[in-house]
Amino acid sequence: MTGRKLLDHVLLPSLAGEDAELAGAPPEPVYEREARDDIQGNVIPGFNKDHQHYLFFRIGSTQAAKAWLRDMAPAISTMDDVLAFVRIHRSLRHRFGESEPGLLKATWVNVAFSHAAIEKLVDKTAANAFGDRSFRQGLAARSAYLGDPAGPDSAGHPSRWVVGGPDNAADILVIAAADDPDDLLDAVRLVKGGAQTHELELLFEQRGDTLPEPLRGHEHFGFKDGISQPAVRGKVSAAPGDYIAPRYLQPADSRARMFAKPGQVLVWPGQFLLGEPRQDPDDLIAPAAPAANFPSWARRGAYLVVRRLRQDVPAFWDFAASSAGKLGLTPEHFAAMLVGRWPSGAPLMRAPTADDPALAGDTWANNHFIFDDDTRPAGLRPIPGYPGDSAPQAAADVLGKVCPHFAHIRKANPRDSATDLGKPSDTLIRHILRRGIPFGRPLAGVTDPAPELVAEERGLMFVSYAGTIEDQFEFLTRRWANSPVQPNLGGHDAIAGQRERQGDRTRFLDFPAAGATVRLQIEREWVTPTGGGYFFAPPIGAIAEVLAA
Repeated sequence: MTGRKLLDHVLLPSLAGEDAELAGAPPEPVYEREARDDIQGNVIPGFNKDHQHYLFFRIGSTQAAKAWLRDMAPAISTMDDVLAFVRIHRSLRHRFGESEPGLLKATWVNVAFSHAAIEKLVDKTAANAFGDRSFRQGLAARSAYLGDPAGPDSAGHPSRWVVGGPDNAADILVIAAADDPDDLLDAVRLVKGGAQTHELELLFEQRGDTLPEPLRGHEHFGFKDGISQPAVRGKVSAAPGDYIAPRYLQPADSRARMFAKPGQVLVWPGQFLLGEPRQDPDDLIAPAAPAANFPSWARRGAYLVVRRLRQDVPAFWDFAASSAGKLGLTPEHFAAMLVGRWPSGAPLMRAPTADDPALAGDTWANNHFIFDDDTRPAGLRPIPGYPGDSAPQAAADVLGKVCPHFAHIRKANPRDSATDLGKPSDTLIRHILRRGIPFGRPLAGVTDPAPELVAEERGLMFVSYAGTIEDQFEFLTRRWANSPVQPNLGGHDAIAGQRERQGDRTRFLDFPAAGATVRLQIEREWVTPTGGGYFFAPPIGAIAEVLAA
C-alpha cells in the first residue's frame, strides 16, 4: 500500500489524545488529499532520514530537461507520502519506545530549481515574478551580504566554492533520502542515469549521513542537533484533533493555543509555503494574509536554502579549551555556552551546571524553557508510558548569565525576549524549517586520531525551507547571528555567524563572568562556507504542468 493510500487509514485522533478543538483557537487550514499530494514532502513534514544525497545539476538542453522532469514528476515524494510514514513511525515509538523495531523503510526524492532554471524552463517574466530579491539574485551574489569572506584568496569566497559560485551555479537540486544506504544508492543511480540521458550536467554531489553512535543525531562539534523546530499549523482533515503537528498540551494550559508540545511553537504555514496564511507579527496566535508576490502556479511551494559548511573541529575545541582555562570552566561547559545546550542536547536553561542526558532525551522537556521569565511546568495530555517532566524548571535569565546572549540557540530564537525589533511575537515570523545533515567522518570523541582523519573534510549540509529567504534565513544570519548587539547585546554567534568588514573578520564574545564582562576574541575560523545555492521547491503539479510544459 503506498503512502498516498495509507494516510487515509491513519487519520486517527492524535496519539496525544485530542478529541476536540481548542476553545477560542482560530480555525487552521485543512490540507485535504489534493493539497497533500501537491506539497513536496521534505518541506512538510520533512524527510528526517539517516542517509541523504544532494545532486546539483546544470541544464544542457532545455527541451531535454523538460522531458526529464516529466519522467521525474510521478516519483517526487509528497507531503502525503511522508506524513503517512511519520504517523506510523510515531505510533510504533509510542508503543515500543526507543526499542521500536525499525521495520519501516522508505526512499524519497524531492527537487528544487534556481531562479536561472525557472527562466530557462518557463521564461524571464515568470522567474522575475518571484518577489524574494535574494532568490532572484542567488546565493553567490548575496554571499558578501551574509558576511562570507570577501577576499578571493579566502577559503570561503564564492570563487572557491565546490558548487554555487560564479562559474558553477546549479540550475536544479535533487535531494534523495532513505533509511537504508543501499536503497539510497539505487535511487541516486536512477536519478543520475535519467539526468545524463537528458543532457543535465552533474556539477557536484554530496552524500550526508547521520553520524554513528555515540554521536547519532549530533553535528561534528559533538552537539545534538535539530531539537528545536517550529510546528506548522494546519490539519490533515476536518476531524477534531487531526493536526499535522500533534498537540500535547492540555486545553486548560493557556499555552495550548501557541505550542504543539512544550517549547515547540506553532507557526502559520504561510511562513513556509507561499500563498498560505502567514503568521501575524503582532499576535502569537492569529494568522495574517497570505503573500501574493509570486506566480500563481507557485502556490504551496517553498524557498530552499542550502549551504555546504565545512567544520574545523580542532579549531573549535582549541578555542573552547583555551577560553575555558581563562574563565575557570571546563571546555565542555564553555562550549555549551557557545551553543546554549550541552553536547547531549540538554538546555543550559534547565541544566545550568552539568550535562543531563536524561533531560536531553525527554522530547517533552528538552525544549521547554524561556529566557526572560521563570518557566512554568506544562500541563500535558496523557501520554502512554511517559512519567512526566521531573527536571528543574528554567529560572529567568534576563542578563544571560546562564545561557549567554551570544549562545547560538538564543541568537536564532530569542523566544520570550524582546529584541532589537521590540515585541517577542516578531520572532515567530523568522522561523525556518531546518532539514540539514552532516557529511564526512566524525572526529569529535576520537582518541588520538590519525593525521589522515584529521585532514579529511567534514561539516554540515545546512538546508532550510521558508516563505522568504530575505526575511527569514538571511535575517537570522545577517541581522542576528552576525551582529554583536542584536537581537541583544552580548557578542557574535560563534556557531553560525560570519563577519566581513573590509577584510576584518574578527568576532568577539562578551562573557558574563562574575563581577565583570570578559571580552573574548574569536581569531580562527571553524565554520567555512564552501558552496550551496538558493532554490525554489515548487508544488508538484507545477513541475509537469508548468516547468516541464
